[in-house]
Amino acid sequence: MSSDLLPRGVRPATPADLDEMTRILTASFLDDPVWGPSFPDRATRPQVAGAYWRFMVGEALRFSESRVLDIALDGPAEAVERGTLRAVSVWYPPGEDEISAEAHPAYDALVGDLLDAEAAAALERAGAQFAEARPSEPHAYLTLLGVAPEARGGGYGMGLLRAALARYDEAGIPTYLESSNPANDVRYERLGYRPHALVELAGGARVQTYWRAPQAAG
Repeated sequence: MSSDLLPRGVRPATPADLDEMTRILTASFLDDPVWGPSFPDRATRPQVAGAYWRFMVGEALRFSESRVLDIALDGPAEAVERGTLRAVSVWYPPGEDEISAEAHPAYDALVGDLLDAEAAAALERAGAQFAEARPSEPHAYLTLLGVAPEARGGGYGMGLLRAALARYDEAGIPTYLESSNPANDVRYERLGYRPHALVELAGGARVQTYWRAPQAAG
């Protein structure tokens, strides 16, 4: 992948980014076909989803894989009302799970506090389906990709993904993701992703999962 196609300002995510990453991901997935209904009460969804995504991002930050696109690193930048992050991507390295064994009790307690029994059970079933569909071959796993509300339409999300893929291509590491919104499928396919499995959730949503083999530079 040519370096002139990659955006400037991409850097590893750090714990200091937790608040902004949570804000961006909460907004990005608020009306998502899969993740929106996972938090059924529309009135409290921003708060409930925000607490959930904050926990999940915190787990991902155990590793150094996640990346953000920070316009503060891209030379002189215009003021952004809520911060300098344009896009965020949450990655796990090969062989790692989203939630550590030590964090499972805290995760279960959080879900129990945030959701009623029916919604919690639905979330658990969906998680089990995604885990079953995930390939056994080692890969880097993209769990979340979001763009700040004030930066949508600028190509930042796919630019951030291209930067990550260039890094994994160089290391010879395949990558995997689940496309919770079919509107994004064509974007992933343009970057070399190929359909892997179709996950059909109980609520009727159909999620295409994607696999991408490492590609040669250029």
